[in-house]
Amino acid sequence: MFLKKALDCLLSPVMKPRVYIDDYNGITAHLETLAMAFAIRKAYGHEVALDWRELDALEIEETIQRRVGILAKIGAVRLRHSCDKQTFQTLKGKKIICRSEDGPAEFLDPIYLEVARKVKIRRDMADKIVQTFSDIKDRPIVGLQIRRGDFSLLSEHMYDPTLAEWPAVPLWWYEKVMNALLKNQKDLAFFLSASGDPACYAVLRSNFDTFTLDIPSPYHWKGPGHQSEVHPVADLFALACCPLILATPISNFSHWAVNVLGYRSSALIPLKGANPDKPSTGILSLYGQRLSVWRKVCRSENNELVKKFDFEHPLQSIPAQTDWIETAKASF
Repeated sequence: MFLKKALDCLLSPVMKPRVYIDDYNGITAHLETLAMAFAIRKAYGHEVALDWRELDALEIEETIQRRVGILAKIGAVRLRHSCDKQTFQTLKGKKIICRSEDGPAEFLDPIYLEVARKVKIRRDMADKIVQTFSDIKDRPIVGLQIRRGDFSLLSEHMYDPTLAEWPAVPLWWYEKVMNALLKNQKDLAFFLSASGDPACYAVLRSNFDTFTLDIPSPYHWKGPGHQSEVHPVADLFALACCPLILATPISNFSHWAVNVLGYRSSALIPLKGANPDKPSTGILSLYGQRLSVWRKVCRSENNELVKKFDFEHPLQSIPAQTDWIETAKASF
């Protein structure tokens, strides 16, 4: 019976070819890949099929959920990393498994934010986010995104984003910038979004007024180095409510919070060569730009899009903004 169904599936005509995004890496890798999937859909009429664990908390408009099993993999074109224009033009009518987070700007740029607006969060999570920020009333908020696990801290004394593919930010940089901000606004509260061992950033919790979401992560399969205490979907949406974010350069999680979801935010990032005595810091906003632009700018030593942050006259922050969050229509 199984063999007959498999043969029928392979031999019967399919009304629409499918582009699948399977369960690889983390939530923002999945989200970034959506742009390529929808570009293929727009060009060739594909159906977008998702196989993510995070769909327990998300609804993506104009997509379906389908498991990427053996039958889906047979004969599929696999797109990885970046899809060039020549490859893109060969995809008509083909079954595709897509892990491509970059591709031809002419196809991706016009739809990037439009695709992002199709991402809706589960209603109870949205309510929890709104309530969490409401509990601190009108206090100004700064977000912190601390990435550990697959992001390596090669030096405790200097930050250089060119030494590793995924460079972590030393904790002293967060402390220096947080203290500078507090000199100007003593009522600041810091929303902490972090991955990895909580002991790595315990000093920030001890020395500053930080808070997190009370929505535990169910994704224990990621292992201790990549584990987060908070559900990553809720964490991402909450971080995106912060108008100013001390970001992890290169990180797609920081990118989606600062430049994609919600209203336009600004990111503070350490610059190449920053050290405890001279914590050189840049400020930038790349709202609506894709991940490839964010990564390129964050690695650049001299980039006109990054302005030097003035520690003597730090920015005024404002309360969190939650009214942009749109919730899923489906019941979970």
